[in-house]
Formats: sequence, C-alpha cells, structure tokens
Amino acid sequence: MKEIGWSRLRHRLKRPVKLEVSTIKAVVIGAIPYNETSRIVRVFTRDKGMIPLWVRTGKKATKALWHPLSTVELSDFKRKKIDGLATFREAARVLPANNLLGDARRSAVAFFIAEVLDKSISDEAPMPEVFSLVWETVHLLEVADSVVNLHIYFLGHLVSALGLMPELLEENHNASPGSLNLDTGEWSSVEMNLSKEAHYLRYELAQIMLDIQGMEFDEMNSLVLDRASRKELLLGMVMFIQLNHAGLREIKSYNVLETIFSV
Repeated sequence: MKEIGWSRLRHRLKRPVKLEVSTIKAVVIGAIPYNETSRIVRVFTRDKGMIPLWVRTGKKATKALWHPLSTVELSDFKRKKIDGLATFREAARVLPANNLLGDARRSAVAFFIAEVLDKSISDEAPMPEVFSLVWETVHLLEVADSVVNLHIYFLGHLVSALGLMPELLEENHNASPGSLNLDTGEWSSVEMNLSKEAHYLRYELAQIMLDIQGMEFDEMNSLVLDRASRKELLLGMVMFIQLNHAGLREIKSYNVLETIFSV
C-alpha cells in the first residue's frame, strides 16, 4: 500500500468540513427594522430558545410572514457565533394564520403573548416544554371558537412549564394562607392585593392558577371571574414569571387587550 506523505495528509486535514444543512421550526416573537429591506427578528425555537434572526423583507408577501406568533420553518439555518445573528436560506409558514390575522381579538391575544415571552424569557437555552406550549397556543388561536380565556390558559401553563408552580398546601395545614408571595413562590399569611409595590397574589386567585395547569383549554369555559379579578390573576402570573426570569417590565399590549375584550 502506498503511504500518504505528511504534506498531503496535512493538506487533507486543512480542508473545510461541509456543514450539515439544518432545518428548524420557530415562532416569531418580535422584530426590529434595520433598513428598508431587512429587519432583525426574534424567534423562539425548541432547541435553541430565543435567538435573533437576520431577515431580508424586500417583498410584501415576505413581510407578511413575520407577524407575532407566526410559525415558520427555516431551511439552511446557520449561526456562526453563539451571540451573533442567525441566518437562513428560505422561510415557509407552518401553521395557518387566516383567523389570527383577520380577527382583532385573536390578534390582540397574539401580540400580548408574544410581548410576554419577549419581556419575560431571555434565555438562549433549550425549552422544549415551553416551545410545545407556545405551538399549541398558536394552533388554538386559529381553530378555537373563542379565545377569551386563551391568554389566561397560556400563562397558567407557562408558569408550570417554567417550573414555578407552588406546591399544594397540605389539607391539615393549620393556618389558611392569605396570598402567594410572587418573589419567593411561597405561601404567606399576608392578605394583600397585587400592586407594583406588593408582589402578592390573593390565595383564591393563586388557587385558580394551580387549577389551570391541570385543565384542557375546553375546560376554561367554566372559569368565572369578574373583570378586576381577571386582570389581577393575569398580571399576577406575568409578574410571577418576570420576577423569576428577566425582571419586571411593563406589558404595553395589555391595555389594548383589555379594551378589545371589554367591547
């Protein structure tokens, strides 16, 4: 057998290794315009978490693909640096979004959920359970007869998926708790309503949050809350998630959501 010389061997070792083409699914969270023909889009993926994506949007049809909670499949996905922008060759919609885009209530829920994710989860790490929840929620946004409770359902299951759900109190617990301390995730004897200064969720609302994690979406029709309690539960769950992840940030789309569902 003819031996390979060291010079030829070194030459072979220096040859560039061809990267395997990667195709991934992602959910659009938000976008920042870069110039007239491109933007930086933040997407949520199963195996990579939140990542920034460089997107060229020269055509109107392409621009329409990148709305909040759009589900896309990205072919030839690449990212040269861990903290750099990712690129792709082609993008295609996965789940339909006709009702989502054509209905003001569904669009408002989509914007709200996308903003909550954008301002609450900053980790670029695998979150398969959270990704599955987001994907299911996008599907429900399109096919559910009513989405009036979908954002509450989503947040209750998000608290659970992130491992934040407090433990159930034992039946023989001596003192009945007044609230859930959202800073620590522990039950407290303090009876206090939620506010920017007081990070407490009333016991009865915290109990509803616990119940939601074991409910299917169809069962949410049985949820009966007055307007003030709905708001306190919803914003309490957002605060609980943010306090344990990215820190407190205002969710601006909530006011639009509240206005649309009060009409």
